[in-house]
Amino acid sequence: MMQRLLTTPVRRILGYRWLDHVSTNVRELVKATDTRQYHLSHFKMSDTADKEGVDDQGLAEYYEKRKALYQTMTNKADNSEAVLDWYDKEADIYEAQFEKAGFEYHSAFVETTLTLAKDKQAKILDVAAGSGKAGMELRRVGYTNLDGLDGSSAMLALAKEKKIYNEYICCTVGSEKLRDVSDASYDFVFCAGGVSRGHLSLETVPTMLRAVKPNGYLYFNHSSWSAQFPEYSFEKLDHMIEVLREKGLCSSADKKEGYFNRPGEPTTLYIIRRGDGEF
Repeated sequence: MMQRLLTTPVRRILGYRWLDHVSTNVRELVKATDTRQYHLSHFKMSDTADKEGVDDQGLAEYYEKRKALYQTMTNKADNSEAVLDWYDKEADIYEAQFEKAGFEYHSAFVETTLTLAKDKQAKILDVAAGSGKAGMELRRVGYTNLDGLDGSSAMLALAKEKKIYNEYICCTVGSEKLRDVSDASYDFVFCAGGVSRGHLSLETVPTMLRAVKPNGYLYFNHSSWSAQFPEYSFEKLDHMIEVLREKGLCSSADKKEGYFNRPGEPTTLYIIRRGDGEF
């Protein structure tokens, strides 16, 4: 069954206990392609983009700018400030070229929310909401009690133009309690594409879980590209979840594979149920 997962984006939930190791297929793909070079070589299409087409010109420009972002993410571990500056400066082009660049991770969060949150009035926090790609899809399927949090004011401004969220919270996420977010105040908290080198560290997982009500859920994805770095390894994340479980902060956790940030870039979805323990 796992052999089929990396051949095509899978549009359904595949359940595996979180303690299971990441599939051999995923690890071999990471090893075979050398994902650091993959991310940089992926932008070479800008050299051959159709210069006569306005849309292709825009995508070419986006890839050139994105290449600089990935170089920053790859070369320096503590670079969240530089990455945040990139999003503030490039919010408009990111928004314009998101679909053409092939990003698809947000679909997993719509599926997961539909599975977990039967009540469309459930209170949901979108962490690293950006311009509201996942939030917009959730609103389209009937969820209305949505708040968005992001460190980039420019990205949040784009989301606000679409009237996606009820509250727009502009703050960064670290190991301390979220600013302007009360403990145990949300039924569901998710982070689509934010837990990544140069963005949110693994230490933000307990921070996000802190905002979830007991028996509520935190769900986020973690890419194989980020996991190649020791501070973002799957093993470190699994250990962190086990510690949360031992403290009573996590009552259950699942890990679901077969998703992609975009074609050829596998990502793993983590779903953590909040326990009754106190932070």
